[in-house]
Amino acid sequence: MRLGYRSAAGELSERRFDPYGLALRGGGWYVIGWCHLRDGVRSFRLDRVTAVSELTERFERPEGFDALRHLSLSLATLPRRHSAEVLLETDLPTARRYVFESLGTFEPSPGGVLLRIQADDLAWLARELSRLPVRFRIRRPRALRQALRRHAETLLACTSAALDG
Repeated sequence: MRLGYRSAAGELSERRFDPYGLALRGGGWYVIGWCHLRDGVRSFRLDRVTAVSELTERFERPEGFDALRHLSLSLATLPRRHSAEVLLETDLPTARRYVFESLGTFEPSPGGVLLRIQADDLAWLARELSRLPVRFRIRRPRALRQALRRHAETLLACTSAALDG
């Protein structure tokens, strides 16, 4: 197919594209497949597709391709303002149960599971980490530790206000 697309920055492009599947993540639908312009598997938000036209070429979808898994990994590894590493003191199945897959990548590590995260907002990431039912240690960045401390102080202030009221 030929695909017209408008990027998040508003740039228009056109490319040959072999669609492998659709996936829903975070309230948005994505089409995942082989992008001939970038010579690799790519994901495109459907609400940014500007045009679609059928081509005569045929293609084969890779056997066992998992569109949702690919999309989750793509979103988890998008470059963002901050790169973080958090050691979750648990096993891999438990980490996957409590941490949504597009938050980051998981790697078994001595003492637990290393979660590598890309995030634009450290205060948001601190709130996400605080909801986990497992112990964790922030390896980097130091600014994430400070954001988590500020969040903890806010929570403590809420409990004090509730006791006083």
